[in-house]
Amino acid sequence: MKIKLDLKILLPALPYLLLTAMIFFILPTLDPNSTMFTLFLLVIIPVYCFICAYLYGIKNGFIWVYPIIIAVVFLPSIFLIIGYKAVIYAIIYGSSAMIGIVIGKIVKNRRDGEE
Repeated sequence: MKIKLDLKILLPALPYLLLTAMIFFILPTLDPNSTMFTLFLLVIIPVYCFICAYLYGIKNGFIWVYPIIIAVVFLPSIFLIIGYKAVIYAIIYGSSAMIGIVIGKIVKNRRDGEE
């Protein structure tokens, strides 16, 4: 089975992914022992991933690789700052993005069906 990624599919995701990468790399500026760091990891980033994927899904539909890329983009932060125990966060962020993009696609399909 050959998986082919088309640039036409990934190009619309680029602004979303770049913004997400910037959010992920704000982490090094926070103290890992602070409350803000924990809030950032547990609330702000998952909500951001969901909203960003939802908006992407409304505009572009479902692209299966988007949540995977979100999880992969977080991996450098894990190994540079947090430690290998935080791999679960990459899964949480990818899952949050998956839920957002699926709901966004459903909304897009309903909206396109009404027009």
